[in-house]
Amino acid sequence: MSRVSVRSFRDEDVPNEVIEKVLNAGIRAPTAGGGEQWFFIVIKDRGVRVRIHELLIKAHRMYGERVVEGGLPKEIMSKWYRRMVEGQYLASLYIAAYIDLRRRQYSDEFRELERLWAIQSLSAAIENMILAAWDLGLGSVWLGVPLLIKEEFDELLNPPPKCELQALIAMGYPKYVPKPRPRRSLSEVVRFV
Repeated sequence: MSRVSVRSFRDEDVPNEVIEKVLNAGIRAPTAGGGEQWFFIVIKDRGVRVRIHELLIKAHRMYGERVVEGGLPKEIMSKWYRRMVEGQYLASLYIAAYIDLRRRQYSDEFRELERLWAIQSLSAAIENMILAAWDLGLGSVWLGVPLLIKEEFDELLNPPPKCELQALIAMGYPKYVPKPRPRRSLSEVVRFV
């Protein structure tokens, strides 16, 4: 109940043994059909992290200007852009999360369903990693905006063939921990039958 998305990180390396605990939590997630159709690229190299940060700024600008209905107001975009340039989303490490369809499980008739189940399984793995990271004192944020320019991320990260980027997790030791945002009430989102 205390987990929040963290977008600003200290410039401090995360030890490999901590990263491995996070990844092991991820691969313990439920997986449709036992397929484990996921693949992760962990980015620790400073030069690659800086390039990822530049791509995140580009993707966020596209999101704010073109994806959001009517675009975000200029003053919000300006403030948002300034925070990103100052280091928001520049993390100690990134985990690029891919569905991996190199090893197919289902017939061609169910190809799209297999892809959907792989995405669901990967999503469960990402959530496990985020919760494990929080328990280990790390903050993180699940980023979907890289999908807007996934070809550029793939060019940088060179994933295996038949692996499709679904998310990027920015992770590290938080500069500060934001307060949890309110959620819609259960009465708004749940119906008992």
